[in-house]
Amino acid sequence: MWKRVISRGSFAVVVLALMGASSLAFAQGPGHGHGHDEDEADEPICRSISASLSATFYTEGCDSPVGMCTAGDLLQRGRRVVGQTNYVADGVGGGAIGEDSIVFPPVEPGSTWSYAGVLRLITPLGEVQSSDIGVFDTAGGSFTELNRVTGGTGIFEGATGTFFINGTSFPDGSGFEADITGEVCVTSRRAAGQLRWVFLP
Repeated sequence: MWKRVISRGSFAVVVLALMGASSLAFAQGPGHGHGHDEDEADEPICRSISASLSATFYTEGCDSPVGMCTAGDLLQRGRRVVGQTNYVADGVGGGAIGEDSIVFPPVEPGSTWSYAGVLRLITPLGEVQSSDIGVFDTAGGSFTELNRVTGGTGIFEGATGTFFINGTSFPDGSGFEADITGEVCVTSRRAAGQLRWVFLP
């Protein structure tokens, strides 16, 4: 069984730091003469993001119609935990369901699978929600995913953007590690400033 290498204690420290930063930013809004309307951006503010994740598959409590769910840690540099991840697949293709290939004509082997679902990146400042579609080379153990941001909660309410996830599976097949790169767009200047606490540019 894969064991997480990041302690829950380190995550608690990050949570407290982020909560402090969020409270300070809120206090410096209307209290410093900057009203809510001034904080709202006329156009989405987009920022480049960079992070990584480490996750495992789970079955208990998995409500995927195809039985594919993952959960794990959202990480920054130095493998510092800044949040959690949760993925629920809505559909799969390829050898996973007996198809000869994920494309027609079947020029790609059946060992290459496709999947689509909903990914949630859960942080103390809010949750990023995205529509995720991926391709997994089961023979080589590598995968790539396209994520279209569909919204979220907290500072990510109304968020848009696109990011990519590229990674490799664990040798025992229990999970995977991956890098996250791309762009997230938020609707307020305060939210744009706080993105760095979760996603390094």
